[in-house]
Amino acid sequence: MAQIVALYDRIDTETAAFQAATGLNCPPGCGKCCENPEVEATVLEMMPLALELWRTGEAAGYLERLSSLNSPASCLCYRSDPVVPGNGRCSVYPWRPTLCRLFAFATVKNKLGNPELAACIRQKQTIPDQVEGAKMAIASGMSAPNFGEIADAVANIDPSLGSDRFPINHALKQALQRVGLLAHLTLGEQNGDCVA
Repeated sequence: MAQIVALYDRIDTETAAFQAATGLNCPPGCGKCCENPEVEATVLEMMPLALELWRTGEAAGYLERLSSLNSPASCLCYRSDPVVPGNGRCSVYPWRPTLCRLFAFATVKNKLGNPELAACIRQKQTIPDQVEGAKMAIASGMSAPNFGEIADAVANIDPSLGSDRFPINHALKQALQRVGLLAHLTLGEQNGDCVA
């Protein structure tokens, strides 16, 4: 778990430096990307959050809500603004997965293998000058996190949990179940119970 948390710290440091150098940011209060039911994560990326939810006693409530979802839905951890459509916030911000940390502040490789900014549509609409400046800075050699490289880093930490991507709610459910099972097995062994 320490390795994925260290990767999160690295991503946060790199995106903060990129934002400071380019002036690129999210529109105030914007949570539009979090409303997308297509957001995906690996189980490994959701493990730090799962551990935190078990630690705080919130895991059972999350598992119950996750079990009641019938179809792909926006992230269960997202809290929309009741007044301003498209605005909202993440209720588990320190524990969010890589996509949520990188989105709008990272690069993808184009057909020639060169990095280019993957800016979001709201940035393009609200701060077009900063988006263009960031694109030019990347084209001139400025470093920015890359989605593919980060995905490889996650998979290298634990190929069995860090390679396959699932809808974010499904990945969270799997992580919560895995942590709960491990805790149950560990407690059973400590108490001398047969858990086989």
